[in-house]
Amino acid sequence: MTDLFQILTPEDDANIAGYWDSLKPELEHLSPSKRKKVLLGLKVAYIAHLGQKRKSGEPFIIHPVAVGGLLAGLKMDCDTVVAGLLHDTVEDTNLTFAQVESFFGRTVRTIVEGETKVSKLPKIALSTYADEQAENLRQMFIAMTEDYRIIIVKLADRLHNMRTLRYMSPEKQRKISRETLDIFAPLAHRLGIWQVKSELEDTAFMYLYPREYRSLKKRLRRRHSRYQRALEQSKAALVQKISEDRMLVDQAVNITVTGRMKELYSLWMKMETKYERKLDRIQDVVALRVVLDLQKRPEETVDEWKTRGVWLCYHVLGLVQHLPGCQPVPSQVKDYISFPKPNGYQSLHTTIMREGQVVEVQIRTGWMHAVAEFGMASHWLYKEQGAPAYRIPWLSAITEWQHEIKSSREFVEVIRRELLGQRVFVFLRDGKILNLSRGAAVIDAAFQIHTEVGLNMIGAFINGQPMPLDYELRNGDVVSIQTSPPGPGEDPRPQPEWLRFAKSRSTRAKLRAHFRTRQRGSLIDAGYLILDDFLRQYRPLLEEVLGGVPDKARLTQMVKTRAPAGTTLDDFC
Repeated sequence: MTDLFQILTPEDDANIAGYWDSLKPELEHLSPSKRKKVLLGLKVAYIAHLGQKRKSGEPFIIHPVAVGGLLAGLKMDCDTVVAGLLHDTVEDTNLTFAQVESFFGRTVRTIVEGETKVSKLPKIALSTYADEQAENLRQMFIAMTEDYRIIIVKLADRLHNMRTLRYMSPEKQRKISRETLDIFAPLAHRLGIWQVKSELEDTAFMYLYPREYRSLKKRLRRRHSRYQRALEQSKAALVQKISEDRMLVDQAVNITVTGRMKELYSLWMKMETKYERKLDRIQDVVALRVVLDLQKRPEETVDEWKTRGVWLCYHVLGLVQHLPGCQPVPSQVKDYISFPKPNGYQSLHTTIMREGQVVEVQIRTGWMHAVAEFGMASHWLYKEQGAPAYRIPWLSAITEWQHEIKSSREFVEVIRRELLGQRVFVFLRDGKILNLSRGAAVIDAAFQIHTEVGLNMIGAFINGQPMPLDYELRNGDVVSIQTSPPGPGEDPRPQPEWLRFAKSRSTRAKLRAHFRTRQRGSLIDAGYLILDDFLRQYRPLLEEVLGGVPDKARLTQMVKTRAPAGTTLDDFC
């Protein structure tokens, strides 16, 4: 290690000191020994990338330092920050994984391996740029299942690349921005890392839809003084109300009130999905955020402390709804404290009117704010020394699909649609919330509860009314699944046609697995249904490759010419 540093000149030492000065303010959450390890990571990254330049002409080291700084700003642990500094070293320099492990340990090596692109990993021959990108993403998703910190480093890497995208060609700008909106921004949203999600979306929006971006920005600029006035007046009224409240004074709560304007892409999407062109009709263009920081009392347990914080949030909600000069909008109260979002987000949202301008108010405690801003990354703020790495439940689905789906393009599309796409939330009778992909049917809900529930399903009630298995679920539906094992003489359940009703790949996989245990005749029937679904789903591709969608007779002929003697189409079902 000492020999490695002997090549550094006084100028190099000065450069490293400058980069270290930019990182240090973000590392206060780490112990002195951990900060020393980060400094070592910076030095190794500097030496590894010595002489390399970015597209901008700047020294390459600027990029890993920026990534490390973003991770430190998210209050990630030492190993993650070090991995961020080293994430390009093995791919772009002579540094090896063994050296990374020798210098920094197994955890840093694992994260760096997860970041390393497919160009340094064994891979099949890829025919197109799209195939290569899909294979890259597949490898990334598979690596994520080992340690979710790999995702967060990848997001920080992508965020800095988006910040410097202006140095790329217009074609690359569009491709990278499209991938960012389809994959990386939804990933940040799923993890609850709001800061990263918003900037990724707005930057990609600027490159993909420049005309719409400029138009919306111009419209907001024209209304800026009005929005600013509404925020300042509402904030002043709220701060005064809080300062006069005896309850909050007695509880010694430190309250911060800040204002913000809705992010451009999020605002544009809301206008597009609601077919609403008038900004004045959007409820949350401007918002106040109220964060309550309360000290834990010596005699309090953690649960008691958090319960007190929640109670004070509802108390502040009452104050907001009685602000002088403001009119509350009761129908716009959203309680994400009692009913958190799947990514852990908790807050109370309410809406007030101030001189004709709608202002949203978000109320949360300090720990809720940490989750809202940093999402899953906030777990490292409270992680006990030596505790196991946090694992995300939905990553297990990626592990299943890894073995089931051979095509990288299909693999990425399934993740984009079923994990990162829009969601629908429904309630079970016991109050449990199911988080399903948008468009999910009743049968998908049954199988998500438990495979046996789905297999023995005889019917369903939605909001107290009987509904068919293919009913498309809507947000807020109350779902009750009726089950009963088939009796003597009854047709076995499920039936092959259930494959038509299922929208989720997971549901269809469970149904296929069940059918494989049945009699051959039933399997053949199910196989034809699967084939029919496949032909309908991939019609454009089949028409392009085969010159048309083949019917059963043509498929049978193809089997005869390509499969071993004696094989029939039924053998594939």
